[in-house]
Amino acid sequence: MNKRSQQIEALFRQGQHLHRAGRLAEAENAYRQVLLAMPRHAEALHTLGALALQCGNAEFAEQMVQQAIALKPAADFQLTRAHVLLALRRAEPAAEAARVVLRARPRDAAAHQVLGHALSDAGQPEPAIAAYLSALELQPDLPDIRNNLGTVLRQAGRLAEAEAELRRAPPEPGALVNLSSVQKERGAFVAAEATLRQALRIAPGDPALLYNWSLLMLLLGRPAEAWPGWEQRFRAGATPPRAFTQPQWQGEPLGGRSLLVHTEQGAGDVIQFVRYLPALLRPGIGGSVGFEAPARLIRLLSSNPALPPMVAADTAPPPADTVAPLMSLPARTDLVPADPPYLFAEPDRVAAWGRRIGDAGFRVGINWQGFRGRLEDRGRSFPLALFGGLAGIAGVRLISLQKGDGEDQVAGAGFALETLDGLDAGPDGFLDTAAVMATLDLVVTSDTSIAHLAGALGRPVWVALRLVPDWRWMLDRTDSPWYPTMRLFRQTRDGDWGPVFAAIADALAGVLGDGWFGGGIGDRP
Repeated sequence: MNKRSQQIEALFRQGQHLHRAGRLAEAENAYRQVLLAMPRHAEALHTLGALALQCGNAEFAEQMVQQAIALKPAADFQLTRAHVLLALRRAEPAAEAARVVLRARPRDAAAHQVLGHALSDAGQPEPAIAAYLSALELQPDLPDIRNNLGTVLRQAGRLAEAEAELRRAPPEPGALVNLSSVQKERGAFVAAEATLRQALRIAPGDPALLYNWSLLMLLLGRPAEAWPGWEQRFRAGATPPRAFTQPQWQGEPLGGRSLLVHTEQGAGDVIQFVRYLPALLRPGIGGSVGFEAPARLIRLLSSNPALPPMVAADTAPPPADTVAPLMSLPARTDLVPADPPYLFAEPDRVAAWGRRIGDAGFRVGINWQGFRGRLEDRGRSFPLALFGGLAGIAGVRLISLQKGDGEDQVAGAGFALETLDGLDAGPDGFLDTAAVMATLDLVVTSDTSIAHLAGALGRPVWVALRLVPDWRWMLDRTDSPWYPTMRLFRQTRDGDWGPVFAAIADALAGVLGDGWFGGGIGDRP
């Protein structure tokens, strides 16, 4: 090795030393100097990529690591590439990169672990479990491996095994928050609270812990203890943060300033929380208020003239002095929300769908499936076949409100089910569904946006809930403080929908047996 090469290698080793010491800016500078002197230095390209990933720049990391692999297809480089692809949310290529490493080094525990990450992210929990078990067998002290295994067991619905595995993990905040989530899902609320308190003693300011604490408190009906942690949902990674430069509004009088309330999360969340917006226009707040809403919901939301002016979320936001997320309004203010109905169906659509559906029988709109791509949908949705008991009640007409995921079950329903061709076929969401609901006597649904829409319209709606539901439905009650026309039917054993639908069928038979006069359950004399 000549003197110049020796100098380059010494500079590279210095960069590695700085990198290990956490002096990342200096390490990056050293790596870049190496590459200026020797652009095809594979190790420097690789370590610069690893450093970029460490700093959150996965796109640049991918460029560097790919160049390194082109020069030298080392297993270590492929392992880093797998991590980069995971950061870029490209789970399938990440799994393949991990498999490349394992073909060269079949006993590489870290590669088995990364393969488990990728398979879990790809929605394949059972193969992920196998990968993590291989990693655990090869290296029992591999950092975070028991936490990983417990988390993917939860993803697979194997909650008892998940809890057992997470109890074996070192009592670190990440494992404890996952243990608490499993305990909550199993209905062990006292244990879940105790576990979160233990984690918060270790890391009192951890955003993920505070956010999970808020979810538990909301579920338990203790909102005053929940709202501070609820505000951590962006820092916890539960909700993607928005790149606003304006200061956050904290509920103080605007004093002539302009406020932009911006949308977040799903359609059901927007429908639920827009009830707070009319109060922002009350005397005493001052200033001006605008609302950035999902484009497909603007026409539906515009049915309430008390809402502020709206702009579509997929366009450039208007100038504003301060901003606030929609779902932070109850945490930051004492605003009194509007009572349902606060959304309204378009009269012309109601008339058109009314003529099409007719007034014969007791008309029940049904929905059974949420978006399968969301982890939260596991346990919330149920098979269409469960509605068979309702279909057998004399005089009942079942009318599908299902769109997208779940429609494939209609052909094999095995009972009379009416479908509505052209329902919400246009760019505006829920306009037809709202109009149809206005003609129905009852809506029976899983925990989806359909439930929120029916409640916001003030229509009679029955919701079938899993044993431990989403926080907003709380526990041990058959009504909802959010929606007065809603009735809740709950599982008594996780995953067992049979008794839920038996109770719904009994209740519906009772309604009809009491003597029904048309116009919907809430309108009977």
